[in-house]
Amino acid sequence: MSELHLFVLWEKARFAEKRILADMARELEIVCTRELRFEDEPMRSYRRFYGPSLPDARRKVRSCGGGAFLLVVVRDRAPAYGACMVDGFAYRDVDVRLVTLKGRYRNWAGRRHRVHGTTTRAEFARDVLMLTGHSAAEWEKGVPPGEWRMQLPSIWAAESAGEPFAPGVVAPGAEPSVADARIFLENKYVNDTFLEGVFRRTPCIVKRTSKAVWSIGNEYRLASRMYVAAPTVVPRPLAWHYDCDAAAAAVVMAKVAGPSLTELLARGVTDAQADGFAADVRTLAEALKREGILHRDLFPDNLLLDADGHLKAIDWQLAIDRNHYREDPWVARNWKFRYVVFGVNRELGLGVWNDFHALGKVLALLPQTAAVKEVSAWLAAAAPEMAFAAPPKGWTRFRLWLYGCSLRFQMLLNCRRPEKLARLKRRWRTVRCRW
Repeated sequence: MSELHLFVLWEKARFAEKRILADMARELEIVCTRELRFEDEPMRSYRRFYGPSLPDARRKVRSCGGGAFLLVVVRDRAPAYGACMVDGFAYRDVDVRLVTLKGRYRNWAGRRHRVHGTTTRAEFARDVLMLTGHSAAEWEKGVPPGEWRMQLPSIWAAESAGEPFAPGVVAPGAEPSVADARIFLENKYVNDTFLEGVFRRTPCIVKRTSKAVWSIGNEYRLASRMYVAAPTVVPRPLAWHYDCDAAAAAVVMAKVAGPSLTELLARGVTDAQADGFAADVRTLAEALKREGILHRDLFPDNLLLDADGHLKAIDWQLAIDRNHYREDPWVARNWKFRYVVFGVNRELGLGVWNDFHALGKVLALLPQTAAVKEVSAWLAAAAPEMAFAAPPKGWTRFRLWLYGCSLRFQMLLNCRRPEKLARLKRRWRTVRCRW
């Protein structure tokens, strides 16, 4: 059975237009070609078209251009769905021929993102409606006559389904409604705002940000993977949305009922509790290893006790997939945040993270029962293979050297202030390691 797909040659890919169209005509049936222009400012239009999958709209405009682009609707007479790997990216349940052609045309255009193409029926239905204002069903009947009108959404959203858990598909939609929402914490450095409320009768925490926007979608995706792998030690992701116009995003997570491990340690932890916490740490560590995910900021404040008696790891915003490392653009631009803020692995060196090492430090704070020692030994043995490094390069390395010099100077000025001096020394050890 044949099916329709589309390609978009953005402005800066059109120098290769003739070559690409000639190849398309050999491989596929070309149904329609038409030159289009965004009806709004290009950066905003790209955000509305790609939604949360676009990490940096400014870079997109620079790379692909904001002028007239070419829409090509094609028909694949013999679609074959399966899994494939193209240019280091793994695809599953896609039209393999379309994925291969998209990779080829991107290479001809000089940069990956100068050519857009659909690889599934659902992706075609979504994209063709946004770009032409006509549904996939209308296109199946032939090229829609008359005027085309783009329907680029302002909100992209996802909601998790019921049991069995499955993360929602990100699609144009409405902002998830959270009742009785109230702000309880703000982090002005990254414009994070934390709210407490109720989502579909479930107590929840909402995290909103307008700087590290891509990382909010990252939190929903990776927390969803971790929840499936280890539901006892990860809070349930409920929903998230991306506001294209405001360039802001929010994630909704089930609220964890109890205090942090830091508070529990201050009150005193019994041997029985320590054994249970050690079991939770091992469950979390095994899931991280199995899923290939690195949290990067596991310390007692980010481990909360839930009503079911299990510790749950929160704050997956800046977690990464070890196999497909992708940093939020804001984090990558703010070099001190990227290399200095993650404070649980300081002695490992600059830009080096290891969740097993961090969890080992957490267990060292608990009563040293036989169970705790056993899990600690297992973490220590497995830690070497779990390290992940993203060392700084070039200009960033030099700026960090200057930052280290400034820390040394501050240490001299604060030599009679023990608490301040200790904080400066910790930062200095982070910066000086592994230049």
